[in-house]
Amino acid sequence: MTSQLATGDVKALCAARAAAATDQIRDVAATGSRRCLVELGAREGRVATALADLGFEQTYLVDRDHPTSDEARATRGERVTADLRHFDVAALTDASCVVAKHVCGVAMDYSVRMVARARPEVFAFAPCCYFSCEYDAYPGRELLAELGVCRDARDFDMLKKLTQWGPNQFSPSTEAAGRWAMDLIDAGRVDFLRRSGLDAAALPYADARLALDGALECTLLVGWRPPDADADAAAASPWDTYQDENGTPYYHNRETGETAWTLPGES
Repeated sequence: MTSQLATGDVKALCAARAAAATDQIRDVAATGSRRCLVELGAREGRVATALADLGFEQTYLVDRDHPTSDEARATRGERVTADLRHFDVAALTDASCVVAKHVCGVAMDYSVRMVARARPEVFAFAPCCYFSCEYDAYPGRELLAELGVCRDARDFDMLKKLTQWGPNQFSPSTEAAGRWAMDLIDAGRVDFLRRSGLDAAALPYADARLALDGALECTLLVGWRPPDADADAAAASPWDTYQDENGTPYYHNRETGETAWTLPGES
């Protein structure tokens, strides 16, 4: 890696970063049961392929579009066509492990909200493209407001711009601001997951110098469902998740009979 950083070989750096992310995702996935794996933003399904030897009973590959390359066709698993904005993994399956590698900006925030609702045994996400996040979809607004950093969409847009000041070999003076902005966005995501009852953390998976201009960070969002979460969630929430004929999730309150397209109480 030292030689790659010295020469600025971007292609080699990207490959090293992707390999490091996959290795760490695999380590996290191995801590749960092997019942069902769901890869979000799967594309060719490279993460699912890397995890195949863990022996998951079921594998789902979720994306808006699916490639037709030989590599993609060789990946084992059921392909699910869905936009992460509307996809609800809990309506598809009782996933024991949900993973995503380099899912971009706003799609990562949809994924974070999804696992907060579904509460899988374990999840591991490698975010990227922080500059393409959207304030309305971002789940960490509460923490950023409490810190006095972002009170509205305009503040958030300024924070997103800072993420493009990530570490690079041409302008090292921008490193601190860019890394701070990306770490702050991830801190909000982790805070949201913790408030949702999951054990969550943001962990580095590679040398931060691999994150050229902030387009792809080197931080992993990981989390686990606490042992008593199932009983607590069932007792606390009367809302059940279903899907309509188009696969769009909706929610039904088994106590009041109310039906809603968005989960009541979710900001």
